[in-house]
Amino acid sequence: MRRLGRSFYAAAALDGMMFGVLALSVPMHIEALHRPASLAGEVLATGTVTVAGGALVAGRVGRLVGGGRNLLAAALAVSGLGEILLFLASAAPAMAAGAGLVGGGIGLFWVASQTLLGEASGGPGSERAFATHYAAYTFGVAGGSTGAGLVIALLRDAGIGAVTASRYSYVLGILAGALAAAVWRPARRERVGEGPHARLSNGLSPRGVAIQVPDLLLVAALALLLPLAPIVLAGRFHLAPLVVGITVGGVQAAKIGGAFAGRILTESGGHRRAVLLLLIAAAALSALLAAAVLVGQAGIFVTVLVGTAFVATGAWPLIVDSALARTEPSRRPSATIAWNVCEYGVIAAATVSSGWILAAAGSPQVLFVLAALLLAAAAWCASVVLRWPVHVPEG
Repeated sequence: MRRLGRSFYAAAALDGMMFGVLALSVPMHIEALHRPASLAGEVLATGTVTVAGGALVAGRVGRLVGGGRNLLAAALAVSGLGEILLFLASAAPAMAAGAGLVGGGIGLFWVASQTLLGEASGGPGSERAFATHYAAYTFGVAGGSTGAGLVIALLRDAGIGAVTASRYSYVLGILAGALAAAVWRPARRERVGEGPHARLSNGLSPRGVAIQVPDLLLVAALALLLPLAPIVLAGRFHLAPLVVGITVGGVQAAKIGGAFAGRILTESGGHRRAVLLLLIAAAALSALLAAAVLVGQAGIFVTVLVGTAFVATGAWPLIVDSALARTEPSRRPSATIAWNVCEYGVIAAATVSSGWILAAAGSPQVLFVLAALLLAAAAWCASVVLRWPVHVPEG
């Protein structure tokens, strides 16, 4: 098993930064255009669908470029091109195309990185690499979201219109892509054997699908809670762009804390206990979000939102590591592809649904209640799946 160096985690942070810019700037851009929330959900969902598409073709791309390291480099390049297109976009179709490229690169990235990380799953301390990787990625997302909000606020204060200010915030994503190209350079082309291009069907066996159910329920809940949070903060609570950006960045920072908290809980009580504790807490806090909206106090809502992100996303790397540990090592590369395709298909559907529900209901309480139910279901499924035996890797 190879040791992953610092450049791996730096690349994860820069990839996360590109996504953070997308997640904040697209809703703010559409809000500035005075378009409905459903359009923001559809544009963001376009990027999510292409994440699944990127994961689906990751095997072929890996064979073409020659090796996992080169696949990771290709992923960063594709997302960087997407940021350039978002900067040039002036209408929804072009924005969707840019979001699609960013998403496609992220799909390639997750397959490449999880395949490398999955080599150690089932061994002692494997959750540490997953937690560090996810924390680095999320740190980048936090920086991208906060930075984009800051750029929009500074440009608005300088007298530049809301639409133009939103467009120029994509420059942060372009810079992140350029820096990623310098940090993570392609290696000599490798001869690719059985690796991340193994058959998709190998990961879609009944057992493979059952192992991923807790993950699918969790990401569906997060897709209902988080993508349209900037619109809720700006439209429902009338917060300024800078405050929205800081809040979204705070949510991402909570994810980082949650990842490390999950690692600590795992070291003290094991994967199963840590996952169940985090998911149950997330379900309770998600239900409290609905009550926080009724109270109408932005401070209370932001506090509960950050807490929900802390516990819910803290469970995610543990669930992925645990699922790979319960998968035969020879099937892990194909399982990684299949699971990413399924995961982002679910995220896309939930993201689109969140926009429709918010537009139809006029209030986000329904979203938060549905998310709470999904998180509770994820906890129940995890209590069953995480009793299955673990495959310890050789070496």
